[in-house]
Amino acid sequence: MVRLGLHKILNQKIAVKIYEKIKLLEPNRRKSVKREMKIMEKLDHPNIAKLYEAFESHKQVFIIMEFVNGGSLHGYLKMKPNRQMPELEAKFLWT
Repeated sequence: MVRLGLHKILNQKIAVKIYEKIKLLEPNRRKSVKREMKIMEKLDHPNIAKLYEAFESHKQVFIIMEFVNGGSLHGYLKMKPNRQMPELEAKFLWT
């Protein structure tokens, strides 16, 4: 689940991705989340949301990221036939 948050010091919107630890008991799922965080730590690109920090509580893992208005690419593709986007449309979106 992703929630909208507010960085109190910078007074900026942030995205807070929350994983329930109970759902991360499956090794492949846990590995996937760890891989996501490692990849995001290394990325620095204007078209990719930046990772600010990650931490955990007793029951949840939190990933704090740059807020990007307009929804997720995953959500957008779910509305498309076969979950695919024509190349020309993709080129327009990411330029």
